[in-house]
Amino acid sequence: MKNQKQRIARQGITSMEFAMVLPFVVTLVFGLVEFGNMFYSWLAVQKAAQVATRFAATGVGEEEGTRISQINQIAADWLADLDNGSKEIVISSWPTPAASGAGAVGSAGDPCGLVQVAVVYNYEPFTPIVSSILPTTVSLHGQDRKLNEPWKPCDN
Repeated sequence: MKNQKQRIARQGITSMEFAMVLPFVVTLVFGLVEFGNMFYSWLAVQKAAQVATRFAATGVGEEEGTRISQINQIAADWLADLDNGSKEIVISSWPTPAASGAGAVGSAGDPCGLVQVAVVYNYEPFTPIVSSILPTTVSLHGQDRKLNEPWKPCDN
């Protein structure tokens, strides 16, 4: 009889423990999804900068005057999957590999100069629970620098 009373008194404990743990588990799952998506976005930003810089170093489009627009298009192609958020692509160059100073913004540089493509993406969290914890936008940055190939003789 005493054993049966103890069993009846413990019947609701499992449900109560589950109800106490459930909010933490749901928050953890939403957090994993949100941070996984944010990490994917950051990798896409990094790859966009890397691939665009690799293309910029070749000098393709220099003679036609389409080099900057081609570099922007290549970076934008890699950012196409990132829906919600603003994207910015900045191309800079320096005449020497030393990269001293601010550099020439909007220029991909001359042969044997240094080119940099920087990509900024403002990520906006989308899960309801985690978006209340994070700021409204998280700025993700990616950049890469490369020496331009000598597609014509270098000015030394």
